[in-house]
Amino acid sequence: CQSQSERQELINFIEQNNLKVKHILITHAHIDHVCDAYWATQTFNQPLKLHKDGERFIRIADAQAEMMGFNVDGIENISLQYITKDDIIEYGNSQLKVFETPGHCAGSLCFYNKEENYIVTGDVLFRDSIGRTDLPTGDYEALMASIKNNLFNLPENTKCICGHGPLTEIGYEKENNPFIN
Repeated sequence: CQSQSERQELINFIEQNNLKVKHILITHAHIDHVCDAYWATQTFNQPLKLHKDGERFIRIADAQAEMMGFNVDGIENISLQYITKDDIIEYGNSQLKVFETPGHCAGSLCFYNKEENYIVTGDVLFRDSIGRTDLPTGDYEALMASIKNNLFNLPENTKCICGHGPLTEIGYEKENNPFIN
């Protein structure tokens, strides 16, 4: 969070690959996922795209950061744009379909690219684990329903880009995740 070297590494990657930032997406608005959001929106001149139910976490992000010993300057002025179930986010020649996946927290989303066969799961599903449900607005039953009714309907070889930890695949998690079986 808020590392100048990580910020510069991101800028260098974008410049070296001749990319243009069109979207700033978050799977959910917990502090560990939004601590550099204001910087990103200002640097790339794009709003932060999130589910409307995540705004409550944005509004208390400064207090959460203070409790953890850092700050999120400017987040109270961040530009937001709401996205929801079945929205399509276009980038280059690709698309991401938005899935609503509550359970880890209110406003939790996943982003699925059918053509490239991957899903960004955020903190919903990890390799051999699932997201926490003991924080405010967490709901274990809703999380399990999100995983089983959304993610586990995808092809077995769909790659999962998780919010923390290594990549995994849907089929692997169906077979091996101890929280599912």
